[in-house]
Amino acid sequence: MALDPLELATIGAIIVVFFLWGPQKIPELARMVAQARKEFDKASKEFQNVAVGIQNGTSPLLAPSIPAKRANLLPQPAQQEVRSALPQPPAPAPGAKTGDQLLIEAARRLGIPTQGKTREQIQQDIIAMAQRPPASGGSPPPSATGDPAA
Repeated sequence: MALDPLELATIGAIIVVFFLWGPQKIPELARMVAQARKEFDKASKEFQNVAVGIQNGTSPLLAPSIPAKRANLLPQPAQQEVRSALPQPPAPAPGAKTGDQLLIEAARRLGIPTQGKTREQIQQDIIAMAQRPPASGGSPPPSATGDPAA
């Protein structure tokens, strides 16, 4: 009965491990391999459970798409505890301006026309004006098309 190359390689690897680490380290190495395998099996089982949950529509990852009737599975105090543990965004002050309003206001202060332009075009014009060296006269702002000759 002849051994195939895979069996010979396995036996050779065991002999090399035995000579490199000695008989004291082999049980420790075996424990580490067993623990790694256990962790791998646990992770793959968890992945399969999540995949099945996504296919069935019962995954916690799909919580926003769960109908409102099923969303209240937790008792009310537990839901409040979860919400209070999350960082709350600061409440906007009354009369506070939005980002778009601040952008338009900054563009108008710089003399950049904002009529008919997108937010990105206004941002590009503000950046172009900030990068341009100060001129002695009040030159008009660059066009929103990005053409430096215009």
